[in-house]
Amino acid sequence: MKTVVSLLMWFTSFAAFAQNHTAYTIRGRVTNPNVNEKAYLQLMNDRGLPVSIDSSLITANGFEMKGQVLNGGGFYRLLMGSIPPVVLLLEGGESLEVEVDTKPGSKAKVTGSKNMEYYAQLNSLNENFKAKVERLNLSYEQATQKKDKAAQQKIQQQFEQGQTEVVTQVKNLIPQMGSSLATLYATNFLNQEQDFAMFEQLADRFEKDKPNVSIYQAFVATVRRVQSKKNGLAIGSAAPEINLPTPDNKIVSLSSLKGKYVLIDFWAGWCGPCRKENPNVVRLYNQYKSKGFEVYGVSLDSDRKQWLDAIQKDGLTWTQVSDLKYFDSAAAMAYGIQYIPFTVLVDPKGNIIAKELRGEALEAKLKELLP
Repeated sequence: MKTVVSLLMWFTSFAAFAQNHTAYTIRGRVTNPNVNEKAYLQLMNDRGLPVSIDSSLITANGFEMKGQVLNGGGFYRLLMGSIPPVVLLLEGGESLEVEVDTKPGSKAKVTGSKNMEYYAQLNSLNENFKAKVERLNLSYEQATQKKDKAAQQKIQQQFEQGQTEVVTQVKNLIPQMGSSLATLYATNFLNQEQDFAMFEQLADRFEKDKPNVSIYQAFVATVRRVQSKKNGLAIGSAAPEINLPTPDNKIVSLSSLKGKYVLIDFWAGWCGPCRKENPNVVRLYNQYKSKGFEVYGVSLDSDRKQWLDAIQKDGLTWTQVSDLKYFDSAAAMAYGIQYIPFTVLVDPKGNIIAKELRGEALEAKLKELLP
């Protein structure tokens, strides 16, 4: 009987631990709280939309929320007055402390979990890089006005070097973060095309360690879908057909350009990096179009006016098509496009011979093919 009681007590304790492991506590210390103001907790669902979870009145002593994480955990946000939403990574078992001043422009500090510690590190890397990019953009504009191509090239190299340094630091952090939401967040800093091997490793890890948690299941499903598409976009394979309307609503197929080297250029009017690359593509198009080079622009815009304005402002004279469905575009899905700019180079027979060519890499390839 003593053994049975001991086992029962152990089981009860274990059950209580398992239940508490899905629980969270959020305590807020608020400076300058407004009268009758509340803190609101929202879960970002799989469509990126907020779902209200809880709320608490903010008093002179702050506020407190307690609850259970949903679906094994995910990305939440805390709303308090006029300050920007505070992102919280909750997987259960957390006891978070939030320090915040409700004055406009203030930023919250969150402590109490490894997830939030790593999240802060990642954001610090991002903020530092953004500040550097702003300085480089200003220098680039000045160099452009002076028509100083050497300076432009040097600035571009500095940007790429800074980007590489950030990615390297993130990659060094990922093994420490394990199978966590922080790791999932860190993938936003990686280039899916260049770092896809790491995406595959993480998908394998999440599939093993978190097989029943929906947010990890979604990541794994995305990686598996891209793996399938990448196999279909292998060098030497036939480029999937595209049939989409031009700005004047005429359907122009990719296959209608057979007989030429064709750069399939996935871009959008809202995409800053795409717009920065456009002058280079314009220059190379004008240089090589008489030698059998063509560009087939596929826009992932959803706003027709924004698309057309960008075509005009950037001087894009080659074939442009779009179904105005953003990343749900039929072409984007056929090619497994997860980010832009993204390019695919097709030979005169319609077979893929290169991917992800931009800047100097695109120019070098065209010199090789069309001397």
